[in-house]
Amino acid sequence: MASSGSPPGGRVIWITGLSGAGKSTLARALMPYLPGAVLLDGDELRAVLGTPHTGFDRQSRLALAMIYARFCKLLADQGQTVVIATISLFHEVHAWNRAHMPGYLEVFLDAPEAARRARDPKGLYAAADQGQVAQMAGQDTAVDLPEIPHLILNTAAVALDQCLDRLLQEIRSA
Repeated sequence: MASSGSPPGGRVIWITGLSGAGKSTLARALMPYLPGAVLLDGDELRAVLGTPHTGFDRQSRLALAMIYARFCKLLADQGQTVVIATISLFHEVHAWNRAHMPGYLEVFLDAPEAARRARDPKGLYAAADQGQVAQMAGQDTAVDLPEIPHLILNTAAVALDQCLDRLLQEIRSA
C-alpha cells in the first residue's frame, strides 16, 4: 500500500575544499554512517552531468556547480540524504544552497597548500607546476572560500577519523 503525504525531509552535506584537501576521502568515510545516503563526487558528476567541452574557467565552473546544487536539491526534496564532495567554491553557490536546500550542511576542508601538494592524488599540482594544467582552482583560477561554513576541518592537522567524528557530531546536532 502506498503511503500518502510528502517524503521525509532530505538533507545535503556539501563537502568542499581545494584539490587534495580530502573531500572524496572524507565523503566516502562518512557513507557507512548514513545508510541509504547518496554519494556524489565532483569529478564523477563532471563526467556525467557536464558536457565534454565544459571548461575550467570561472564561468564554466560556476555553471557546473549550479547544476550540482540543483541536482542535490532535487534528490533532497525527494527525501534523500545527499553527500557531495566538490570544489565548487563560489559564494553564489553557497548562498543558493543555504536558501534552497533542505537540511544544508556546509563543510569546508581547509588544508594548507603544502599538504594538498604532498597528497596531490590526481597529479594536478605537479602538472600545473610543469605548465600542463591551466585554470586550476585556487592556483591560477580564483575561488571564493566559504564565508560561513557550518564546519571547518583542517585535514592536514586533524586525522581522518577525528575529522569524521567532528562531522558526525555536527550532523547529529543539526
